Amino acid sequence: MTRSHKIKLSIFVLLTICFTYLGLQKYKYPDRSELQLKINYLSKFTNQSNLNQSDLSKLEEQNPEWNLFRYSFACFALTNISFLDSSFKNQAVELIDLSIQKVMSDKFYKNYFSKDHPFTPNIDSSGSILYLAHLNTMLGCYRLLSNNTKYNTFNDQLSKSIYSRFTTAKFKCLESYPGLIWIPDNTAALASLKLHSLNSGNNYEILFKDWIAYARKNWIDSKTGLLCSTIHIENGAALEEPRGSMIGWSIFFIYRFDKAFAKELYECFKDKFSTNLLVLRIFKERYKNLETNVGDIDSGPIFLGFSIPANAFAFGNAVAFKDVRNAKRLQRLIKLGSKRIIKDQALSYQSRFIDLPISPLAESLILYFETMTDWTVN
Repeated sequence: MTRSHKIKLSIFVLLTICFTYLGLQKYKYPDRSELQLKINYLSKFTNQSNLNQSDLSKLEEQNPEWNLFRYSFACFALTNISFLDSSFKNQAVELIDLSIQKVMSDKFYKNYFSKDHPFTPNIDSSGSILYLAHLNTMLGCYRLLSNNTKYNTFNDQLSKSIYSRFTTAKFKCLESYPGLIWIPDNTAALASLKLHSLNSGNNYEILFKDWIAYARKNWIDSKTGLLCSTIHIENGAALEEPRGSMIGWSIFFIYRFDKAFAKELYECFKDKFSTNLLVLRIFKERYKNLETNVGDIDSGPIFLGFSIPANAFAFGNAVAFKDVRNAKRLQRLIKLGSKRIIKDQALSYQSRFIDLPISPLAESLILYFETMTDWTVN
């Protein structure tokens, strides 16, 4: 063997060892100091006085839902963190309380209701299930962590209203907007009822089982084994194929009320939508689609079929199911596409390769995903 061949072989062996080592690394939760930096940022945007108004206005202009999600997922993340480290509980309760107050203001609910004052004297049962699902879960998070009962009655009333609407829904699903039914928003509503069950003792298991049985029969795509994204309001038939940004979202909510079904979907998601590059795992937006385009409001830009939300949501799924090697691969991918900014003892993100205003939504979402854990009652 010549010297040149020996050098090439040595390099090959070294690279193989390096890639194998990286591929075998396991995901670990953020340490306490990093969590505090991220909570500091959540605190700043929740109080808003120190939030960059240009970022906020850009977020609201692109999609009003994103403004809701930045608060709701901050609450979900803070709940996760409180279970991982109870020393954060007091901070979490305070920020969740502030977030609930903001989300219940007319600035928020006017995007989802046709009437003023949708909560008094009675809950507007025609309201968007998207909004109500997230608000109800926020209320449940506060109730789970706090001894203060100030939201308990409203949480009970809202849960009762959501449950009643599900039991009479023609196709076991409720509208996100007039004439539009999105599966992911309905999974969020069901997850909110599971949390209410933990807090109140009410039992919704029959509803969960019936919904999943109906979903299996009517909304599972035969090619991928995954849930469709939307259904027809008139006949309940699937309208849109499974999408990475939708199925990943649905999975981490279904995880809250039926882990077995969520795990089944996650395994299909990995099998049909992802490519394992050993050190990275990349998820597509659509099955066997390699297009590059601007995408839409849900997927964002798509490159060779891969979308940012599909991979971010898959990261949350992997952490939830303790799929630690794939969680690490996805975390590595997210780090490649974003840059961390630490300023004034607070950690935030910016997209690295495209001009996309993602703060403060990104911080809330990623913190929820990277801290995914079970919620229980002591």
